[in-house]
Amino acid sequence: MKNTNSLEHILLADDDKDHTLLFERIISKEYSSIKVSNVNDGEQLIYFLHLYKVDLLFLDLNMPCKNGYECLQEIRKDPALKELPIVVYSNSAHMSDIQKSFILRADFYLVKPFSTEHLRTALQSILSVNWNEEPHIKNHYFINNRLVPFTATG
Repeated sequence: MKNTNSLEHILLADDDKDHTLLFERIISKEYSSIKVSNVNDGEQLIYFLHLYKVDLLFLDLNMPCKNGYECLQEIRKDPALKELPIVVYSNSAHMSDIQKSFILRADFYLVKPFSTEHLRTALQSILSVNWNEEPHIKNHYFINNRLVPFTATG
């Protein structure tokens, strides 16, 4: 599949090797023009973001050294990084985790799909968005292979 916007470099911050491998495999097969990098802890993430230009970050909440919430707060406070589109990419489907992610200014929340096909569908939806020109997609989450708008009442 062709990259439909200007994404050149995606960073996946996730310490789960199986999810990382699946994620990278789908991107390389479906979106060969997009470079994918991976870090597996929060400290590596912050260091990486200061060294390389990244167009979109997929951020797991449960990582060693610094968790996803800590990273999200640090990124949003950094003037050089605060506009980076961030997709929280987590196993948690708990509304409290989704709500906290949006409070900390995540742009999107993706519950890790249980199948390769669901991940492929989710990535097609997310990677087709022009994050600078389509603000209506923000504050949505993707769960059970469908896009759901987030509301404060859940």
